[in-house]
Amino acid sequence: MPFISFTTNHKLTLRQENEIAKRTGELITILPGKKEENLMLHMEDNQIMYFRGEDIPCMMVAIKLYKSIDFDAKKKFTEELIKMIKETTNIEPNDIYVSFDEYQTWGKQGTLF
Repeated sequence: MPFISFTTNHKLTLRQENEIAKRTGELITILPGKKEENLMLHMEDNQIMYFRGEDIPCMMVAIKLYKSIDFDAKKKFTEELIKMIKETTNIEPNDIYVSFDEYQTWGKQGTLF
């Protein structure tokens, strides 16, 4: 189950949140074995965040994955995700960071895998 958390100091409209959710669900299939039906999203907007010492619109995207994914798939997903965020929020790509954490064990459906 992928878990993706979007944190930004930008105020997102409901329409922007819905668009991010919809398009992230479509993009997740770039990662081998990942499906929208298992995707969990978290969005925090209007947070206090400073980037490069300034209060400029920025976003941090933290992605947690069960099992490792190859670099090329993560690179393609990252590029498409950042492009989508720019189109949806107008936050500049240079002001968007993405991190990946990959876990060999993951709890779900009442047990540990």
